[in-house]
Amino acid sequence: MFKHVDMSSALRRMADRKIEEAIQNGKFDHLEGAGKPLELEPMPADENARLAWWAIRLLRKNDVIPDEFKYRKAIDVLLSQIRQASSSEQLHVLVPQANEMIRRLNTLGTNVVQHGYSPLDLGSELARLKVK
Repeated sequence: MFKHVDMSSALRRMADRKIEEAIQNGKFDHLEGAGKPLELEPMPADENARLAWWAIRLLRKNDVIPDEFKYRKAIDVLLSQIRQASSSEQLHVLVPQANEMIRRLNTLGTNVVQHGYSPLDLGSELARLKVK
């Protein structure tokens, strides 16, 4: 029965009709940013890249930071503190904290495995401190 019906055109027409009805009913009159210029960013042509683009845009708009970025930032701060540490007590606190963040990052299951951090060795860090 629907063998010769162009479903994508039918769905597009139905969507257009629903949008027109919503406009007539004033559903779009009080949207956030009404009357302000749109912030248009170039959208990628590839469908997979476009989906990622939309996801990143939504995350950014809602101030959501993925765990991977939080962990990387925390690790970078801890590594900086470890490099500047001047006592073994500091290293005994900082190295386990850094290793815990590295463990969390490396077990996220994202593509972090390719660009992961290696756990720190407390003994090596203590030896480096004595050389300072």
